[in-house]
Amino acid sequence: MRNLFLLILFFGLFFGAQIVYFENSLNKNVQIDFEDISQSIVSIESVPNTPQKKFGSGVIISSDGYIVTAFHILSGSLSTVKIDEKAYIANLIGFDEYADLAVLKINEDNLRSIDFPNNFDLKIGQTVFAIGNPYNLGISVSKGIISGTGRNFGNPYLDIIQTDAAINQGSSGGAIIDSDGQLIGLSTSIASISGGSDGVGFALPAERVIYIANEIIKYGQINRAWIGDFQFKRGYYNKDNDRLPALYVFGIDNSNIKDGLKDGDIIIDIKGSEARWNILKASVNSISPGEILELTIDRSGEIILLKIVTRQRPNIPQVL
Repeated sequence: MRNLFLLILFFGLFFGAQIVYFENSLNKNVQIDFEDISQSIVSIESVPNTPQKKFGSGVIISSDGYIVTAFHILSGSLSTVKIDEKAYIANLIGFDEYADLAVLKINEDNLRSIDFPNNFDLKIGQTVFAIGNPYNLGISVSKGIISGTGRNFGNPYLDIIQTDAAINQGSSGGAIIDSDGQLIGLSTSIASISGGSDGVGFALPAERVIYIANEIIKYGQINRAWIGDFQFKRGYYNKDNDRLPALYVFGIDNSNIKDGLKDGDIIIDIKGSEARWNILKASVNSISPGEILELTIDRSGEIILLKIVTRQRPNIPQVL
């Protein structure tokens, strides 16, 4: 009996130590040089077309002056960017309204650009920091965790990050960084009753930020995906005594996209989201040519899950 007790005690201490080690490894107390990282974050004031100025934040992504920010804080093609109280005029290179992202350029070299992780895997509960320009007070830091991933705000393909790190008016366009000081997201919006931070902030994942920014810098625009030359009529679909939003597909399409839509299909689901026109439009415009668009359809009474491999949109007027 005594030996059995000692054996149980040994295993209890061993596994207890492993759990403590595991928890400590997840919450490692890494010292971050916020003063250094803050050199990569800028304050932005848009040059207004109206008397009311807009202000926000931005993140330097290259040493030669490319900056990403939230598109909604801009009100024209020119903005004022401040780095250490030094002001620059920034030109708008391009934007993606569906991702709420814009790329600016200032004439400056040897800037401190933000670091990016080699691995973009995120874990619920991991520590993060929001750095931005809340209420136009200057660059500030707040701490929180990742509360959720893959959030859907009428666009199931952006995989929005949710955090409880304080994000307020003016924080939009700022950085969400991990415990290694690397960019994992770009602050874009909050859910708030008060108008300030209620612990529910949202950010565009860094992997998507990098892709969109590179496309804009290289081409001046985003290469959009395409699912064929169709038209869509809004309507409803009866399923299990429920009346659901639906999109009715019609038109003769000559694109020959494999496993694509056909005339007469009824779209009843868009990757787990309702089949609404604004959701379909945002989804198609938020993925890259070659990526898959998931649609559930009714085709002559048969329910089918389509996984459409999109193509690059032709340079002709299109519905989508």
